[in-house]
Formats: sequence, structure tokens, C-alpha cells
Amino acid sequence: MEPQTRTIRAVIFDIGGVIVKSPFLAISLYEQSHHLPSNYINVSLSKHGSHGAFQQYERNEISYTEFINKWTLELNDVTANNKAYLEYLTRRHLDTRMVLPRTLRVDAHELFTRMMKVTEEPNECVVELVKWLRRCGYKVAALTNNFQNDEGKVQANALAKLFDEFVESSVVGLRKPDARFYTHACNLLEVSPDEVVFLDDIRKNLSAAKRLGMTAIQVEIGREQEAVDTVKRIIRTLGAFEPKL
Repeated sequence: MEPQTRTIRAVIFDIGGVIVKSPFLAISLYEQSHHLPSNYINVSLSKHGSHGAFQQYERNEISYTEFINKWTLELNDVTANNKAYLEYLTRRHLDTRMVLPRTLRVDAHELFTRMMKVTEEPNECVVELVKWLRRCGYKVAALTNNFQNDEGKVQANALAKLFDEFVESSVVGLRKPDARFYTHACNLLEVSPDEVVFLDDIRKNLSAAKRLGMTAIQVEIGREQEAVDTVKRIIRTLGAFEPKL
């Protein structure tokens, strides 16, 4: 239950998996079509923490060519990826006896292209929520780990008009779950973290928001409307402004 002393004045949204369809949908389909275990590529992505090729590219520290070359090596490091995946299975108390890949031939460029294609489709119910919040008087921002490639720029330009602030990792040089990235967004909106509802699809990003005092809501694939309904309940209970139809 939310503390009744807080007042919500702003809502911050992730982009991929929240405002638009999740790139994890493309990853899942790629895993299935290449007979890889479920979440195998996601585990490979996350095992590098903030220092992997994907994370560097989101901070605009490396070029696209450098990103693809480095990510290809990371994705096809079968020894390191199998070790990380076994650790993932153990953490979740899953069966570690499954057959893991002996070789890997993941095409990083193809995978990334598929991921970007999926994110061209909006989650309409979440887009409508953003518009409703602005009509009600709330400040809204996007806080996205994104890329300064052509596709990323086109998407940012198309979506930025929805928000009061559009905060990009590839521009700021910080990425979620770095607390400084969240604080930067709050400063732009002129609100404190405890005045913010934050929506994301990734748990570690939500945990970072909670530690700052934000009200965090996970948006799950196929359950976007549930997240929308949760935001509206919070607004009606703790919102600073009168909800509108």
C-alpha cells in the first residue's frame, strides 16, 4: 500500500516494452527459431553488467560497427554464455540438466534489426494513458535506454512530442539502472522521486526506481492494460490533480 503522505505529480515511462512493443519479443522469436533455450540471449545480454557492447552502445560510447563486432563476440562466446545460463537456472531453481549449445552462430546485426522492427508498433493503451495524464495536468517524461542510430533517432523524434521531457541514454551518457539517470529526469520535471510513478518492463530498472522513492510499476508483455489501470488507481488516490474523463 502506498504511503498516504506522498502526492504524485509526474509519471515517467520507459519506451521499449512500455510505450512500444518489447524488443524481447524479437529476442524470444530468434531464440525459438535458432533452437536456443528460453532467455539464453537475455542472460548473455545482462551478464556483462554495465560494460557489455549493448550497454556501451546505449550510452553512445561506441559506433554501430564497433557495437555489432563486439556484440557478435559476446553472443557467440559459448563457454561464458553457458556458464552464465547455468547460474541463471540455479538462481531460479530450474532444471540445470538441459542440453546447452555446443556452438553458437548468432547474427548480431540480424537480431538487432529484428528488435528495432518490433518496437515500431505502439502499445496504444499506454500511449492513451500518456495523453490522459497530460490532460489532467501531470508532467510526463520518457526515460529510455536507446541508441543514436538512424532508427533510434526516428523513433525519438516521433515519440518526443508525447512527453514534456524525452530523456535518452544515448544523449545523456547514462543508462538505467544508474540512479543518476533517474535523478536527471526528475530534475528536468522539477519533481522529487517520491512524487513520481515510474513504468518499466525490466525488474532491475524498477528496483532502482524504488530505491530512490518512486512508485514503480512493471509492465508485462500482453498485460499492458493492467499497468494502465494501476496507474489510474494511484492517480485517483494520490494524484495532485483532478482526473479527467
